[in-house]
Amino acid sequence: ECTGLLYGILADTRRLTSGAASADYEAASFLHGGVDEDALDRIANPQVSAETLEVKARAIAGRQVQGSFAVSDVGTLSNADAIPQAAEELITLEGVTAVVVIGEQEGTGILHLSGRSRDDRVHMGRALGHALEDIAGAGAGGHARMGGGQIDRGDDESPLSRDKLTEVIFHSLEGDV
Repeated sequence: ECTGLLYGILADTRRLTSGAASADYEAASFLHGGVDEDALDRIANPQVSAETLEVKARAIAGRQVQGSFAVSDVGTLSNADAIPQAAEELITLEGVTAVVVIGEQEGTGILHLSGRSRDDRVHMGRALGHALEDIAGAGAGGHARMGGGQIDRGDDESPLSRDKLTEVIFHSLEGDV
């Protein structure tokens, strides 16, 4: 029990470095004695699949940057869960304050978008919602620091090209929405 609770505190406060209150430090101190350190290490540092590492690499190598914003299209992949993990990786790049990663889940015709923001001017949920609002079969939302969206292209190709989608996303990030 202590291990899971401590991990929750560490995760919610970025290892007690962001948004941590004195109560978080006190709770962490209280829980420390009952923590299984090996279990905490396995939870905090899970193994990553080869595909996820490849998607992260494609996101980094293929990123387009405008100012402090980055957008990366990682192409087609089998595991859509790798997309938010790639966004988490990109947001740590020096000079980058907001990112969106786009990828298509193999065989579904669905584009997934995942965004992260450290920029007070960019509410990621609203930015993605704004970017996708005029696209049929699309929806997005989220919070200030994290957002996601999907475009279900069905059997048809989206009338919006991936390059144009990237343009729309950059415009939305710059729009202070």
